[in-house]
Amino acid sequence: MEFEKKLEALEKIVEKLEAKDVPLEEGIRLYEDGLSLTKECIKALSESKGKISVVKKEMDKLIESPLGDGAED
Repeated sequence: MEFEKKLEALEKIVEKLEAKDVPLEEGIRLYEDGLSLTKECIKALSESKGKISVVKKEMDKLIESPLGDGAED
């Protein structure tokens, strides 16, 4: 499941948990499902942050040396 779908599912769980008429067993199940989705979202964000960091480093290298070999006059 992609990040956006996980986040959407998590939002639906929160809405259900905020309802006053959720039976205890269902509430516990929803809470567990929400916790699992939260962990997955945090992991996906962390992985994305790492990928962005790598791309940024590569971009910084290109900016410092756009022709790849340094100063040619």
